[in-house]
Amino acid sequence: MHLCRSVVVVSGFFWAVSIACLTSYPAQTFTEPGTAPGKRLSAKRVADLEKQMWALVNRNRLDPATFAETRGRAQPLKWNDKLAAVARTHSRKMIKQQFFNHIDPDGKTPSARINEAGIRWRAYGENIAMNDTVRGAQAAFMFEPRFQNNHRGNILNPIYTEVGIGIAQGPDGSLYITQDFVAVPANSRTSYSSLNK
Repeated sequence: MHLCRSVVVVSGFFWAVSIACLTSYPAQTFTEPGTAPGKRLSAKRVADLEKQMWALVNRNRLDPATFAETRGRAQPLKWNDKLAAVARTHSRKMIKQQFFNHIDPDGKTPSARINEAGIRWRAYGENIAMNDTVRGAQAAFMFEPRFQNNHRGNILNPIYTEVGIGIAQGPDGSLYITQDFVAVPANSRTSYSSLNK
């Protein structure tokens, strides 16, 4: 099942694109140590998976195969700790309150969550997924049609400069994944982490 809605908001010099998709992904053939269904993951393992997905996002942005979509303008996204906390909280809330959507049962939107965290932005996007593995979720995102307002479009959008990824594990072992993207105003200061290779 695939149901998408895209919303574009323009106000002065600031604009935002929000992608709202509910997706049921088929079973994936990817395997990752420590993500077998039903196996509980440690907090460190979950944090490692978040950083692994960050690396996959940046690999996709720099992949020569996506050049036609990015026109070579997509740069690696910086990790934003505050944004990751926002994403992680949303993933956990989806599990706790048993919903799968960008808007929570209280009516809170991605932009409201980002604003409450004190993150300044001029554009934002959000991807959500439920999958057994981060590789499976990322592959499903990237398998979507090119040149569209969808998960793939968020990942490759050159306007974005920062990302936060939050993963939580459901009772059945599946991973609830939220990717939050922002383009910050040039004069904003945020908290970054470096990807250790």
